[in-house]
Amino acid sequence: MSAQDSLLSISVLARARANIPLELFRAIRERGCEVEDCRIAPIGDRLAANLVVSGNWSALGRLETALPGIAQKLDLQVRFERCGPREQNPEFRPYAADVIAPQQPDLLVHLLEFFASQDVEVAEISTQKYASNYTGAEMCSVQMVLHVPVNQHPQALRESFMDLCDDLNADGMLDPIKT
Repeated sequence: MSAQDSLLSISVLARARANIPLELFRAIRERGCEVEDCRIAPIGDRLAANLVVSGNWSALGRLETALPGIAQKLDLQVRFERCGPREQNPEFRPYAADVIAPQQPDLLVHLLEFFASQDVEVAEISTQKYASNYTGAEMCSVQMVLHVPVNQHPQALRESFMDLCDDLNADGMLDPIKT
């Protein structure tokens, strides 16, 4: 991304079909833009995509004008708006939390309340419910990317997190992300 480039945030929801990402990326490239950041995943029987696209003001304008037609052609629901770059904060360090637990309705609420009480920002969340292959038990897998304040004592946070996991009858890991 050059200094003259602007950014456009695009959110897409569609029936899951194999070529949606390819068609979407082609449409972006054909208008002179480039994908800077992207998350695409199946959610239920839908495909959800969140992208940040860069380009000069003219290229982004062409893409904004074309997106309603692209959405209609590909049978997508699309929302888009201009945005700025992701904020970086050196006062935080990145951590990953992984939790495997029996399915329980309040699991995410308990995890989010815990991290909020520790002044830890939750940057990303990914969850999946599944039935255990071995027992058939309903389980939940949670992965989070966290921003932990640099003045937070890592071992104290890890011990508190493990205590929470014990209370939730869950297995958990909390480790720094090596980037």
